[in-house]
Amino acid sequence: MLNNQVSKAVRLAIAFGAASTAAFSASSFAAEEEGAEKVERIEVTGSRIKRTDIEGANPVVVIDRASLDNSGQLSVADVLNRSTFNSFGSIQPSSGSTAQSQATVNLRGLGSSRTLVLINGKKMPGSPVMGGGAADLNTIPFAAVERIEVMGDGASAVYGSDAIAGVVNIILRKDFEGVQVQGRMGTPSRDGGGDESSFSIITGLKSENSNLVFSYEHDERDIIFARDRWFSRATDDGSGTFAGTTGQSWYGRNILDMQTFEFNPMITGQDCSQYGDSFAYHNDAPDFPADDGCHYDYTAVAADAASTKRDSVFVNFDYDINDDLIFNFRSLHSRNESFGRFAPAAGWFTFPIALAEDTEKGLMAVNEGDRGYYRFNNVGTSRDTWQVSNMADWSASLNGMGEVLDWHVDAHYNRYEMNEWGQGYVHRPSVENAIIDGWDPRDPDQSAYATQLANIAANSNRRSGSTLREVTAGVSFNELATLPAGELGLYIGASYRETDYFDQAEAQNEAKNIIGTAGGSAAGDRTESAVFAEMLIPVVDTLELNLAARYDDYSDVGSSFVPKVSLKYQPFDELVLRAAWGEGFRAPTLEDLYKAPQESASSAKDVVVCTSAGTSRSDCRTQQHTTYFIGTDSLKPEESESVSFGMVYNITDNIDMSVDYYDIEITNQVSSLSTQDVFDLELAGLLGDPEDPNDNAAGYDQVSVDRGGNPTGRSLLVTAPMANIPGFSTDGLDFKLNAVFDLGGAGLLRSKFAWSEVLSYEEPDIIGYPNVDKIGRAGLPERRISWGLTWDIEAHMLNVNWNHIASTAEETEDANDEGTKFKAVGELSSYNIIDINYTYATPWNLDLTLGVNNLADKDPVLNSELDYDDTLYSQVGRLYYAGFKFKF
Repeated sequence: MLNNQVSKAVRLAIAFGAASTAAFSASSFAAEEEGAEKVERIEVTGSRIKRTDIEGANPVVVIDRASLDNSGQLSVADVLNRSTFNSFGSIQPSSGSTAQSQATVNLRGLGSSRTLVLINGKKMPGSPVMGGGAADLNTIPFAAVERIEVMGDGASAVYGSDAIAGVVNIILRKDFEGVQVQGRMGTPSRDGGGDESSFSIITGLKSENSNLVFSYEHDERDIIFARDRWFSRATDDGSGTFAGTTGQSWYGRNILDMQTFEFNPMITGQDCSQYGDSFAYHNDAPDFPADDGCHYDYTAVAADAASTKRDSVFVNFDYDINDDLIFNFRSLHSRNESFGRFAPAAGWFTFPIALAEDTEKGLMAVNEGDRGYYRFNNVGTSRDTWQVSNMADWSASLNGMGEVLDWHVDAHYNRYEMNEWGQGYVHRPSVENAIIDGWDPRDPDQSAYATQLANIAANSNRRSGSTLREVTAGVSFNELATLPAGELGLYIGASYRETDYFDQAEAQNEAKNIIGTAGGSAAGDRTESAVFAEMLIPVVDTLELNLAARYDDYSDVGSSFVPKVSLKYQPFDELVLRAAWGEGFRAPTLEDLYKAPQESASSAKDVVVCTSAGTSRSDCRTQQHTTYFIGTDSLKPEESESVSFGMVYNITDNIDMSVDYYDIEITNQVSSLSTQDVFDLELAGLLGDPEDPNDNAAGYDQVSVDRGGNPTGRSLLVTAPMANIPGFSTDGLDFKLNAVFDLGGAGLLRSKFAWSEVLSYEEPDIIGYPNVDKIGRAGLPERRISWGLTWDIEAHMLNVNWNHIASTAEETEDANDEGTKFKAVGELSSYNIIDINYTYATPWNLDLTLGVNNLADKDPVLNSELDYDDTLYSQVGRLYYAGFKFKF
């Protein structure tokens, strides 16, 4: 029978937090003291009730400190990106994106905004740089992490919104003594950027009733330019057709006749090189075979991976006020600098006056009102963007322990700010004034227009920020009732949260007057009140029932109630069977609700134009379309239902395995309509008068396509708002096998094997049509496998890590009557990466490490157009690194 007096050592070690967890074995603190058995109670991610074993009704994977060190990775984001739970990849620092400094995790492929990230059991707010929908993992110091716990099961009833796909709980160090200094440097075997380095120091001090841990960490990664990898450079097959190229943009030196809608170069003839080495002539422009143009090689300038510099300071302080009351304070400050380089500004402008044909220079005539599709390399050789993000996260807790109940009160404050500076942009109204003032954009010799060009140059600056203030309190009853099978556990809690958010573009950008960047701002605030409860019922000695429920009330999108039921059956010590069912919800972010128009040159197939021309969907070519993405303040929360069941089996004392099945369905999905969605809605006849977006079918207000009065003409502007759409579903299997082999005099061999199989991933091919199973298509691999082997022998350690991403089918689009447009063509190969590292522990508390990531120097998996999914595959290639760790 459970002893009601939990050992003091354990209770001090695991101070009661809102959802803190422990990775101690069930016998870590077991001891005999005056004949009384001291049984440890621990808290596991996915539950707020302490229990006596770590395997509960929810599947939780623990990545301990040793595994983090052995991974060979630089950051928390890198480790989670290799996780088999990260089904379809996640955001990594990328040049050419407003989120260039950010990194996320994407459990089950359900989206980063549906993955809840916790720090020591407390919610990590979404980054305002990404609209507040996903946490930025680049704010977390790698050296300060004790372990990472991943629960791949819905947990909204326990934690609230954002936990639809599961939970990543990052436990920072609380129990460290001494000083540890660590450093690392790495460089790719290929020329052209990607070098990395890191340095950290962590120290811990203990007294009789207090504990202080402090760490500082700095790391850097260099930029990688598109031209520095063969697969990301522009190509040209020499055919002279636009379809025979990659890395070319039709924003070059071209004119769109607004009367005939013909698209032609600004010069007569085909010698576009007179505009510069990066310009080339191609005909057969997308979907308009009679068009031709001077196209621009943007890969000669643009970068793929942004550079980053990160600094973080972490402090954790525990103080025992008395035997039954503990105070905890945690502070995390992070600064992240990033730099991205884009090709020179590209965009359109209207000619305010007609320009006559110049036969001497070979310049085409322009009518008043025609549009120029232009690359402004005469204004700036590139668009350079610097981002500086600062995050401050503080929490303070009082944790009380009594005979009858334990209680806690937590206060949490988070502030995230980002400032962005961009140069090399162009002011659109000044372009038109410059033309009136004598500037001729057609002229290959721009040296005579220095004054006009200086007048149209512009910067693009932006500020984003968010503030979270939260108070949480809860009570856990230790002796609520004693049932024949054990103690009844009950936790009751409540929280109050305030969130403020803004994303402010400068005025000219917000007015959509800056060429080469997205405009628009967003701002809002909300409060959220919640009450939640969880009950653990030991039905019989071998069966445990867990009930959880949560009620949330939002100030702007209403309220929600979600329950969860889970079962754990343990017929004998070595076997655990478990099952769970639950509902979930996710509130739209403040950006989803209030985002002002943001301009983007978005890629899509204009199926309306293609259909009118008799071109099939598969032959309809993708091109860029000027698109405004906007918020919708009438959005409702999305809902989910999840089911999981599985087993854990300790085959021997040294070998254990687990198998778990999950099924998650999301309805009333909050989604940003894509440019392609808008064209599909237009083709289906669901968009009414383009001058009156409220004339559309229900649910699609504000959606429109401006074709300049020509129903089948080239799109001039697409407006794509946020919307609630029907939803999608996925199910799959997770298999894990861990083993330890004692090799006697040959040392110790540890093996960690994980296999995640996505059985289905169903969503519509075309908006408005039924769901179809997309698993196995490009970007949606059905399988991820990781296998790590660690060989310890005396002072030597060798780690080999293998990561596998399954092959996929390359696809073409050929929609049938049921709305299925996928047609498998060819096969994209599987992706297999081997990382290896060796560590020597010297007699002086100094560990020296040498390693190679991507040993075989694998390229990312490329499709027939030499494109790749940068959320799944890395462009770095083979990376050599060396490091040290010194503790004293």
